[in-house]
Amino acid sequence: MSKKYKAVMHFNKPGSKSGNPWTVHYRGVCHIVSAIECHAPMISEFKPEKKSNPKAFFTSYVSSFEVNENNVAILR
Repeated sequence: MSKKYKAVMHFNKPGSKSGNPWTVHYRGVCHIVSAIECHAPMISEFKPEKKSNPKAFFTSYVSSFEVNENNVAILR
């Protein structure tokens, strides 16, 4: 079994103006993408006590991550 790493995904309001409304943080790199295809279980989290955004985000443990030619993040 391959090693899995945590991916954190959230809405990116400034990026949405340019057509890339999602941010995916994976292995220490921030990726701004137009869509997310996640083929692994995700957990949605909401932390209203946080002082800064994002307060709502998704987490998943995935073994592979890629951004295709259409700027879609694919997580497996």
